[in-house]
Amino acid sequence: MANVILTHTMLAERALFDLKNQLTFCQHVFTGYRDEFHAVGGFKKGNSVRVQLPNRYRAKEQVTMDAVDVKERSTTVTVDVQAHVALQITGQQLTLNIEDFSKKVIKPAIIGLANSVDYNGCGEYVNIYNMVGTPGVTPSTFGFLADAAGRMDNEAITREDRVAVLSPKAHWSMADGELKSVFQQNMVDTLIRKGFIGRFALMDFFMDQNIRTHTVGVRVTDTGAIEAAPSEGAESIALKGFTAGDIIAAGDIVTIQTVAGVNPISGGVWEGSELRQFVATAALTLTDGTGTLAISPKIYSSAADEEYLSIQTVKDLPAVNDIVTVVSGASGASHPQNLLFHPHAFALTCVPLAAPMSAGQSVKWGQAKDEDLGLAITVSTDWDSTNFRENTRIDILYGLDTIEAEYAVRGTG
Repeated sequence: MANVILTHTMLAERALFDLKNQLTFCQHVFTGYRDEFHAVGGFKKGNSVRVQLPNRYRAKEQVTMDAVDVKERSTTVTVDVQAHVALQITGQQLTLNIEDFSKKVIKPAIIGLANSVDYNGCGEYVNIYNMVGTPGVTPSTFGFLADAAGRMDNEAITREDRVAVLSPKAHWSMADGELKSVFQQNMVDTLIRKGFIGRFALMDFFMDQNIRTHTVGVRVTDTGAIEAAPSEGAESIALKGFTAGDIIAAGDIVTIQTVAGVNPISGGVWEGSELRQFVATAALTLTDGTGTLAISPKIYSSAADEEYLSIQTVKDLPAVNDIVTVVSGASGASHPQNLLFHPHAFALTCVPLAAPMSAGQSVKWGQAKDEDLGLAITVSTDWDSTNFRENTRIDILYGLDTIEAEYAVRGTG
């Protein structure tokens, strides 16, 4: 078949195809918020919208109806990253067929873009407060998976569509550990689905080299105590008893003595009175061994007003002198943060860039969108008269957000 001149729309469509195939983590997150941005006057970097989250309810075992105000839940979704790769494409290259051009030019460029998106996506681990595994020990057993699945069950997360994304080391450790025979049985699927490892513990497993590493705050003391009892809905805890200069880093996880987690739907305490974990949402330096640590999730106990019980997180409020322990690892240590989650934990919002006024004149322009995956990609070229050449770029405009943190678990390694 004779070669044809490739248009920018053809290039964009092929680039979008390659992007979809190169993503791993971001193929498995929620992508349905693009249309929300129509209301903010177009698609621009920095745009944000407030989106409603599904309401939660708790049943009452009584005949008489007793209506309770619904506690509305919402979060902000922001498009804040514009990423691109720059190319120099010759007229000769544009006469190649699309398969050859993709192999030589588009696919290598898209690998860089896809890795950028996935890398940022895996960085959302810093918002996740549930953690399983042992810091410094690479996951290799079914027990690691069972702990993650059990934590999602405790949070009343649906068992459908759960996904796990592992680092290469965790992947190969699993493949040579207790699940070795199961990994071998899934080899055919691995060849068919890029990055797919298999299905274990009700989760589809994938490998992603973009799994991020968390560095624990530098400190002398692992434990301190609650200085003042927090109130219902608290998003911070007052600490004392640490060593002056200790640092709790954003993303570090702490537990509080006697503060057990609960199933938000039933209010039932987790089996064995397992402690609720909290993630530090901002770094804190304890200058004199004391300080106020911003945390997630919000603290709601069984004594909270009834309208908050459907988002209850703990059985009892922390009390003064309760021991607070940093459990995310040893001082200054770094550990990979594998992610096990339901797609509703995270959102990728990828929106189409507005065409420049010079599109079709001094700028050649092409764009492609995938409505199912919520992806959009743009290819554009302009003439550089100073250097007498054409400059081509492939752009995506997107944002990544943690939507419902309870839908995910960090698997430390």
